[in-house]
Amino acid sequence: MLFEKITYPDDFPLCIRIFSVSEYPYHYHQDVEFLYILQGEVQAKDVSSTYLLKEGDIFTFNGREVHGLTATSSDNLVAVIQISNRFFTQYFPSLPKGCFMTYVERDTNPKLDSLRKMLLQIMLEYEKKSYNYKNNCVYQMIEVIRLLNQYFNLFAFDGDDIINFKNDNPVVIERISRIINYIYANHSNKITLEDIAREEHLSTYYLSHIIHEYMGISFQDFVCFARVEMSEIPLLQTTKKISAVAKETGFSSTAYYEKVFNKWFNHSPAEHRNIFLPHILSEDNPAALQVPPDNLAVTIIRKLLSTLNAQEESSSTMRQFNMNVRVQPDADAIATANKTLKLIITPGDFTHMGEELIGFLQDLSYPQILLSISRNGSDSESKLIENKLRYLGYDVTLSYDTEIPCIPSSGYDSIAAAIQLVQSYFSSEMETFIYRLRDLGDKDAILKGGMGCLTSGFIPKPSYYACRLLQNAKGKLISCGKFHYVLKDEYKEDSYIIVILNYNDAIQHLCISGTGIYETNDTINSFIDEMTIDISIPVSDGKYIITKHALSNQDSIFFHMSQLGFPDKVPVPDKWLQMLNTGPQSQVGIEEIKKELNISATVSGAGIKFITVNKF
Repeated sequence: MLFEKITYPDDFPLCIRIFSVSEYPYHYHQDVEFLYILQGEVQAKDVSSTYLLKEGDIFTFNGREVHGLTATSSDNLVAVIQISNRFFTQYFPSLPKGCFMTYVERDTNPKLDSLRKMLLQIMLEYEKKSYNYKNNCVYQMIEVIRLLNQYFNLFAFDGDDIINFKNDNPVVIERISRIINYIYANHSNKITLEDIAREEHLSTYYLSHIIHEYMGISFQDFVCFARVEMSEIPLLQTTKKISAVAKETGFSSTAYYEKVFNKWFNHSPAEHRNIFLPHILSEDNPAALQVPPDNLAVTIIRKLLSTLNAQEESSSTMRQFNMNVRVQPDADAIATANKTLKLIITPGDFTHMGEELIGFLQDLSYPQILLSISRNGSDSESKLIENKLRYLGYDVTLSYDTEIPCIPSSGYDSIAAAIQLVQSYFSSEMETFIYRLRDLGDKDAILKGGMGCLTSGFIPKPSYYACRLLQNAKGKLISCGKFHYVLKDEYKEDSYIIVILNYNDAIQHLCISGTGIYETNDTINSFIDEMTIDISIPVSDGKYIITKHALSNQDSIFFHMSQLGFPDKVPVPDKWLQMLNTGPQSQVGIEEIKKELNISATVSGAGIKFITVNKF
């Protein structure tokens, strides 16, 4: 068969498939095809060259190129995107003549990252099949082709290897493109340097020079390569004699054809036919593919997009915002912050954490405990745990696990969850906040996006430190805004707690929409704005102790796991993980204040600052 007919479903001019491949037999088609290696590696044969493609590599197969894929010993997941030349020529009339080359070994071309991101966004749009996804995919593909035409629409030679054309001079690109198109269009006819020189209004000497300089190959050698390339289809698709194939592809003799073919393929045309005929695509020899679950493909695509977005973060523009807040200490209270925080623990927490559990409870200073028990659990075990906690001075309530309401926590264990918790504490009308101590499930699976303030492996999340700091946030709320809260202690003179938040609507939305780990990472990394708030409070003269605690995503288990690419399970011993810095950056000092306290606090990116002011 060899020729693969591409079917475009439902008038959608893209055919997108994601699969693991064992073997994709040799074939060709008329339309352009992108191969994106999402995971692992594969070996790709394209015309006379073989490439080992690895994660992140993009290879573009142009029309009428014989190509195939073979798995290596490594597992793989690849995406194949085929585009309808018939449809897209209405935007790009020269598309069928394209000579796209997107594979670059030791990639240093920043435009490739743009291409990667665009293709991943098309895949994600297609896999999610959200509203209007077909039109969105088509519009995005138009931008992809525009990028290809501008930066990847040529190839050159490095010895016998075909490589990306490394020149961005538009005059050179346009001229070489015309020459290549002319040679392919007329490969079966007699082609002379004089013919092309006349078309380009150049001398034959100069034309020969620029072809060799920019393409890395002589004019005559390229003509022979083009003819050999075009000969592969009749060689494998028909039973024509070698001499007939040589003649119809423009060679003057069979012997010369065989000589040139051997130069590029390292064997004769007859040997090529014998080697590859058993491995061409046909009904008896279909592609050996395995389609992954939809959620796995989406997860991997989001992970790759997240990595690309994180790499772009440094080039983003940081915006700076400044606010001045003057606080009146005697102002009427907006509200009173005196909420009760309760902590949920389970018998399973005692089983897995042992004495570490008591240490965390003491650290959090939560006097009230909800012991969550199962209806099928052991009453005697629950009673022992209850008695132990009561002995240690805790107010313990037993409740079945199905009856306990919790503050919903999303933001996937990131700083977003801590920001949501602080906002809820100050703005919610609830008098009691119930939070789970620890995520349930496999402790080796670090991030789950659960409601615990510890991971299932006992590592504090940002919400753990927010809970700990909020436990001491009591008093009259005398000033507040979207990004700040000021509390005054009712029982101490000139004692204040100041809380400053920096976030945007997208980060706030993370804790409402229940987004996944990669979207969370993208959203947080893309927010680099800096917020500075200057707060002035009239106070009596004297010395003041000022403590500052800064919570950021960079000091979180979420950030540490992002540096590892969010593995399902981390191959690091528990004790090493628990030594990672996941707590706030803190400092304390004494200042001599006269008449007015001036606090200036800056938060860069998503984060929280807790500042306490107490007279010495």
